Amino acid sequence: MKFKIILPIIFAGVMTVGARADETADTLSDMYEMYETVGQFCDGISDRISQVSGISKVNTAVTATGTVAAGGALYAGIKKSQTDTEIDELTKKLCDLGGCNQKNIEQMSNEEFFNNIMPVLVRIIEIENLRNKIAEKQDESKRLGNWRTGLLAGTVGTNVASAIISGLNKDQSDLIQQVTACNAAVAKLRDAHNSALANGISPIENPIMQTFASTIKRCGTLNTDDVEKIEKRMTVVMGTSIAGAAIGAVGTGTSIAANTDAVRNDDTDAGKKKEKTLNTIANVAAGANVATGLVETGFNISLISLTKDLMRSAQECEGTL
Repeated sequence: MKFKIILPIIFAGVMTVGARADETADTLSDMYEMYETVGQFCDGISDRISQVSGISKVNTAVTATGTVAAGGALYAGIKKSQTDTEIDELTKKLCDLGGCNQKNIEQMSNEEFFNNIMPVLVRIIEIENLRNKIAEKQDESKRLGNWRTGLLAGTVGTNVASAIISGLNKDQSDLIQQVTACNAAVAKLRDAHNSALANGISPIENPIMQTFASTIKRCGTLNTDDVEKIEKRMTVVMGTSIAGAAIGAVGTGTSIAANTDAVRNDDTDAGKKKEKTLNTIANVAAGANVATGLVETGFNISLISLTKDLMRSAQECEGTL
């Protein structure tokens, strides 16, 4: 009688174990399909982010070059203004000595000339020295003005290039969609993994569970907000670059006008005031371009840092797939 009781129990246990093994196999099979889906959506994200990083590095070099050029233009402009002030001071001394009007000396009588030969000779030498200094300073001022114009024109080019680079690459909607799909696939695998653990599927008896756990841990760190930051920062760089290009264009045109012979050689009060105003505007434009260049470069550097962190997370994820 005992055998009649025990045997059905044994057969029932075997059937239960077999059914449970089949259920576990089915669960793991479904989870493996989810794991493969994670691979389809998450693989390749690091390459996309690497492209953004490369673009940011190129743009950083471009904007940094523009910032240096703007700084050079500002330096040249300030130096030119200082030189022009020195020219005004030397010209005043020249006029005080009578050198503004050559006839003051030429119209002196012989008696006046011989009675004052030494003072006059000294004054003539001083006048000639002053004239030579003024000529040198005028050449220096002209040269500095040309440098400022050239450097400002260079900032226009770098800002236009930066605006184009940022504009073409600021749309990261494809990357955002891929990260979103990756996160959704990881979330589905995580839910299935938690359910399997709750149902007693052991990671020790089923090592594939450890692979799933590693993938969930390393692929769950990507955030679409971080990817959206790429778009926002590139938009800022693009806008700032456009503004910098406009400022640089105004500064270049003003610098050209300030350095023309017509403006430089106008010794009237109105002419001097016009030259000073034009020089001030050109210098302000150069200073503004330094500011915009620093903003652009700063945001590009922050993009490099951001993409570096994102790429590291993506590569860790891809390493488990």
